[in-house]
Amino acid sequence: MHAEVGQRIRELRQKRGMLQEELARKAGLSPSALSNFEQGRRRTSLDWLKKISKSLDVKVSDLIPDSHTRKPLAENKEETKLLGYWRKIGNPDLQDQLLEVIELSASSVSR
Repeated sequence: MHAEVGQRIRELRQKRGMLQEELARKAGLSPSALSNFEQGRRRTSLDWLKKISKSLDVKVSDLIPDSHTRKPLAENKEETKLLGYWRKIGNPDLQDQLLEVIELSASSVSR
């Protein structure tokens, strides 16, 4: 998938008439790092995707092939609500504790 992301970055950069050096400078990357991203030789972190998308004036999801056609994370309104609360918590330690409770609850139901 990282090769597809790199290809998408290249397509959007070229569509805007930008050289690799220009996008690299705007995103705070070295030209060689951007080249490696575009050629799929190096994985792009979410932080770099955010910087690159900002420099290209697009959403991060625009850099990820097929992200608009993927199945949503939540399948119904209850799951959407639960996911929203989960994201609001933001504390990884508390999220880990809650995940343990959910796993224990699910395992007792599936017995």
